[in-house]
Amino acid sequence: MTRARFAVAAAVAACLLAAAAGVAASQFLVLRVESDSMAPALVRGDVLLAGRLDGAALMRSDIVVFSDPGGWAQRVERQTRADAGTVASTLVKRVIGLPGERVACCDPSGRVTVDGVALDEPYLAAGGLASVLAFDEVVPDDAVFVLGDNRAASVDSRYLGTVPLTSVIGVERAALGLVR
Repeated sequence: MTRARFAVAAAVAACLLAAAAGVAASQFLVLRVESDSMAPALVRGDVLLAGRLDGAALMRSDIVVFSDPGGWAQRVERQTRADAGTVASTLVKRVIGLPGERVACCDPSGRVTVDGVALDEPYLAAGGLASVLAFDEVVPDDAVFVLGDNRAASVDSRYLGTVPLTSVIGVERAALGLVR
């Protein structure tokens, strides 16, 4: 192969690689977990790969990435006494209630219920409570009810309300525990 043909082949390969990277970047979000509200599934410092939503319906137990639906970051800062500007405007929580469902806590066994049926939540920390705060909410048709897995360290729909579907920007596909 001549130098000219090799240079052309290398340029074509570089363009194809760049195009593939562009497609991947448009399909996925990569972000670092900034709190322990999703422990033990995700801990501070983990790297999360989330697939962008393609119109597919969310499912209960999906871990979602969403943009601040309006003042959540500032309210989390106030409730946790965090320094101003330290709470990210992109948040990560688990979907518990879907549009139209009634989410409540707690049943006599201390579990979260959806439409009166207790949830099995194996992702909670061992011995972790479903919630120390009682709640009973019907999820609007255009929203989801989200909770952190580490309920004692999570400010979520119990305190701040539901998350509009238009604020959900991705669903977890993989996580890398870089600091464990």
